[in-house]
Amino acid sequence: MKMSEDTTLYDKAGNTFAFDHEANGAVYVRPMIRVLTQTQSYSGDDFQEHEELEPAPYLILMGREDLFDVPPIKVVNAEIATAQAKIAHIKAEAEREKRHINAEKTAVERALSAAKRQLDEWMLKHRPMIELGKLMDGQVLYPLSVSENPYHRAPDVPTIPKNTSIAGLKVFSGSFQKGQAWRCERYLSDGYGKPFRFYDTEAERDAVILSEFDAACSLFRKRPNFETTQHTSSTKLHYGTLERWVEAFPSLCIPADIVAAKAENDTKNFEARRAKLSEELAMLGAANDPR
Repeated sequence: MKMSEDTTLYDKAGNTFAFDHEANGAVYVRPMIRVLTQTQSYSGDDFQEHEELEPAPYLILMGREDLFDVPPIKVVNAEIATAQAKIAHIKAEAEREKRHINAEKTAVERALSAAKRQLDEWMLKHRPMIELGKLMDGQVLYPLSVSENPYHRAPDVPTIPKNTSIAGLKVFSGSFQKGQAWRCERYLSDGYGKPFRFYDTEAERDAVILSEFDAACSLFRKRPNFETTQHTSSTKLHYGTLERWVEAFPSLCIPADIVAAKAENDTKNFEARRAKLSEELAMLGAANDPR
């Protein structure tokens, strides 16, 4: 197309240019700029504004391939559509890859959880053998016997077996010829046949004692009993039972709310007893009055 000074050209962004001249394959154009003019009305009371496009007073050099004779809407739209298609393809690929990675991650996590569960089960099943191995290696371990009281169903006062009362490991033979597994008791036992287990540190054992004591206190709050008789402290969950805990483990302390409830109960019983005695004295006085 032969171009003249009144030829209008467009770039891909839709900007407008006025053709000036062409030299050595390069195109010199003037950008079309918006010019605002004002004209006064015939009455002189107001002004009217007019906006027009005029070629700029300067030239810029552009490649002919970057200029179009008509607004490049179709070209730009085609490029946009192509770019959008590429972006959609990349997103789809990324989403597929993400799903694949998530599936692999889920499978690995599931396998890891299963392996950890099997290891935990194996460690629990063979814990006595592991503890025996530690003892044979000369490691210092901390025994503790924890059980549930058969009468009140709360944790019983734990006991710490002495080294001389530990009977050792019980192993029950299977048959290696028939493929029958050998087994051992889940817990070691002391000389009285009471089960116990070892803990690696004294702090770990103390934490178990405190946890069991807290559980006993929680059950006491649900069924408060402020008796302190020594001979029933092993069959009833009363205040005397908690005192036995503290006697066995001086690091423990009966919670303040339970101590306060015990004091309130003692005061109430004392006042009731005093009132009854006062009433009895009054009745005796009236009976001895000669009048």
